[in-house]
Amino acid sequence: MELHDRTVVARIRTGSNYEPADKAGLASMMGTVQRTGGTARQTGDQIDDFLAARAASIETGIGGDSGFAGMECLKQDFDDVFKVYGEIMRAPAFAQEKLDLAEVAENTGIARRNDNVGGIASREITRLVYGPDSPLARNTEYATIKAVTRDDLLAWHKKYYQPNSILLGVSGDFNSQEIRQKIEAVFGDWPKGSEFSAPPVTYQKVSA
Repeated sequence: MELHDRTVVARIRTGSNYEPADKAGLASMMGTVQRTGGTARQTGDQIDDFLAARAASIETGIGGDSGFAGMECLKQDFDDVFKVYGEIMRAPAFAQEKLDLAEVAENTGIARRNDNVGGIASREITRLVYGPDSPLARNTEYATIKAVTRDDLLAWHKKYYQPNSILLGVSGDFNSQEIRQKIEAVFGDWPKGSEFSAPPVTYQKVSA
């Protein structure tokens, strides 16, 4: 038996492709601070300690066309860890000090991104293929990172993190009926949100 015998993975219909150009990096920062920024009940650091004591993990993030939230834990710890997972999914606190740290990390990445020749080539090819105005070719900049506020994270979460825009999967050692009850206990009263709405992803046509 593996160390982690229950795994939960959620896929959220969201992504950096839908963020405004003047706030490029918003989605990535939201995905980071959703986990590090804690909840109303525990700070991010307290959650770190809680998980470490149980050899468990919870991770969140957002890519170009989807977000994710995953957890792993031992079967006997599932109820406690899943409760925290639900709080992070439904009502993250987005603590300002963790947003500040995420901003530093993003800026460090910007400062170092020209150190790799392959990375430079990849960015330029992407711009040529999709067009400089496409979100698929967009890059974060110091100004766009600075423009992101805690209110932006809250608004992004409110808009996109709705139960009708999330696919939740569970794997490992469990009884299907039992796990269904546990999911309903944590997420069952989460109100359905509005239908998915986001600007279309634009790209240029490349002639042969």
